[in-house]
Amino acid sequence: MALGQVSVTLAGTTQVSATRIPVNQVIIHNPTGNGSVTVGTASMDATNYGILVAAGANSPPIGPFNAAPFNLNELYLRGTDTQVVRVFYITH
Repeated sequence: MALGQVSVTLAGTTQVSATRIPVNQVIIHNPTGNGSVTVGTASMDATNYGILVAAGANSPPIGPFNAAPFNLNELYLRGTDTQVVRVFYITH
């Protein structure tokens, strides 16, 4: 296991990572000054998404998934274009 982090610049529905990274847990931080950000899959839209993260807030932890991790490239963010969102994760 290792810790990782990535800053994601939003552009429509944006994939968190183009690289397949097996993760056990993810926390998303949406900095103050941003608009709200939604978290979900590639097929999410304005009304169909998994989690809403307000500006200046963290998502609830996604995971831990000890037995069956998911890949970071399966996670997508949607919000105001050009805003930056922070993603912290623990690898499998």
